[in-house]
Amino acid sequence: MQRLLWTLVVVNVSWALATAQNIYQERDDAGDLPRTAQLVQSAGAQGCQTPVDQIQGTMGENDVDMYVICITNPAAFSATTVGATGWDTQLWLFRCDGRGVVFNDDFGGSIQSRIDNSTNCLPGAGIYLLAITRYNRFPVSAEGQPLWDPLGDPNAIRCADGIRADQPVAAWSGITLAEGSYTIQLTGAFFVNENGCCVTASGDVNLDGCIDDTDLLRVLFAFGNEGNFLPEDVTCDGVVNDSDLLRVLFSFGQGC
Repeated sequence: MQRLLWTLVVVNVSWALATAQNIYQERDDAGDLPRTAQLVQSAGAQGCQTPVDQIQGTMGENDVDMYVICITNPAAFSATTVGATGWDTQLWLFRCDGRGVVFNDDFGGSIQSRIDNSTNCLPGAGIYLLAITRYNRFPVSAEGQPLWDPLGDPNAIRCADGIRADQPVAAWSGITLAEGSYTIQLTGAFFVNENGCCVTASGDVNLDGCIDDTDLLRVLFAFGNEGNFLPEDVTCDGVVNDSDLLRVLFSFGQGC
């Protein structure tokens, strides 16, 4: 009898652990642009290793909420409000530098949204910015031009296809007056650490958990490149140089 009770306890605990979800709750108000996007962090969660299953938040009037998440395998990634949020949503994914990646308005005949990599919009593993809006808001460039075509198919999962698809989001067009809470269901998404978009600060350029010759070669082949949030720019100073090479060398072997 005692053994039976112990077995039942173990089974119940195992079931509870298996069904537990890692939920991130919006803190105060998530920002609407890359520089104010909210880091999806949690005590005890490891950046790009601990999965996040849900993001829950509240949308104010004329609001946009943007979050920093990690995606290690684009083929496994999805974000959806279908069946989880009761109002007309739009979901957007951006690179850390603010350039558009993928968008959906109405998925599967609903007024909720789903984005994934079924249209091969994601360029690879890395840190991304996930944004949620109410219909009808659109990201625009510094010139006020759309990153996605406002006349494009709202039911499709679309890569950035607007006049300024090559430019970062600088503002949002359109207004919304209603408030409401939301839940974004996630697969293939992970918490980030305090470095946010500078996820490779440890020297793990390819995000496989091991700082090795692969990371060293990535830095060497990218040496001299300039830009924001390049994965090889592990010091996040805008250029791949000897500082990045030294960071990888001094951390060589960690996590392996």
